[in-house]
Amino acid sequence: MGKNFLKIIEIKENSIVPKYKQLMDGILHGVETGLIKENEILPSIHDLCMALNLSKNTVEKAYFKLKRKGIVGSVPGKGYYLKCAVAIE
Repeated sequence: MGKNFLKIIEIKENSIVPKYKQLMDGILHGVETGLIKENEILPSIHDLCMALNLSKNTVEKAYFKLKRKGIVGSVPGKGYYLKCAVAIE
């Protein structure tokens, strides 16, 4: 998975915050703290599912919502990357 995203993204099982939102928040926190930089490749959906014990739908939903905000971009067959290092709320 390259960079250790497990140190950046934390998913709390017993939280009332949905897991997709926790994943989004973890990525945004990584951006805000400079741990994730612009144009950096993000973990694949499969890798995040396996590493964080999440469903494919959960990871896809988080990436889709970040993509709609213009924060994450994707290249078909290549994966997702951080498009914009400025968090847009």
